[in-house]
Amino acid sequence: MAQPDVKCDINKSDQEENEERALSVFESEKNEDLTALALVMVVTFLVLLFTKWLA
Repeated sequence: MAQPDVKCDINKSDQEENEERALSVFESEKNEDLTALALVMVVTFLVLLFTKWLA
């Protein structure tokens, strides 16, 4: 089956706006990941600290 040729005209300003949106989404996810990592490290440290004291 032959695929029809599809031409898509993309406005340069629309493309740049979409790229900026995508980058901002990835940046916010990165910040959430770093916050979660810091929280996990603090909780792990506290668990290790208290189990050491209780043992």
